[in-house]
Amino acid sequence: MAKLSARRKSVLENPEEVLNLAQIWLERAKLQWKWLALGLAVVVIALAAWAIHARMQERREAQAVAALDQVRPKLAGPEANAEAAKALEQVVRGHSGTRGARDAQILRANLLYKMKNYAEAAKAYESLLIGGDPGWETLINESLSYCYEGLGDFKKAAATLKGVAEQTSGPLKSEVSQRLALLLEQAGDFKEAAVYWKKLLDEGGNPALQPYLKERLAAAEARGKK
Repeated sequence: MAKLSARRKSVLENPEEVLNLAQIWLERAKLQWKWLALGLAVVVIALAAWAIHARMQERREAQAVAALDQVRPKLAGPEANAEAAKALEQVVRGHSGTRGARDAQILRANLLYKMKNYAEAAKAYESLLIGGDPGWETLINESLSYCYEGLGDFKKAAATLKGVAEQTSGPLKSEVSQRLALLLEQAGDFKEAAVYWKKLLDEGGNPALQPYLKERLAAAEARGKK
């Protein structure tokens, strides 16, 4: 018969020790399960809150789209006026933070510009500069430059468009650079305008534009020396 180990012999001779050990392990297990249950409850509550928020946001988005759809018919033809702009503003205010509200603000800004209300159009576009999306900001800044130009603030229009020129490429960059050079001339900055005319000339591009670019460059350089 195999001999009992000292530990097993001690346990057999002292059953109270077995009970004490069992109680200690039971208490530890209870404590661990308590924290585990608490952690699980926190996760469940967080997921439930997220699901509720997602459903509420989805509902708000649907309501914003529905409100915008009611205004869209007013944006065509002679009805595209101050009343339509006001209706769009109500959509923006009543459904802030939704994609529908953002779309309504874009439409409102475009409408205000068409109505030649450049100051309000600029404010509407400026509210859309939320950051974090370079492509989006480039599009909005280009629209803003037209508003500032409409207000006669050619210097601000040129400064705004300069960032757009830096972010664009290809044929679009050439178009933006030409407009920027013209704005700089209107702002009285002929030296910087000449820089952009020269860049356009050096890039080659459409051969039919070369005579025009040379003429603009020569004129800007001449006026820049005065």
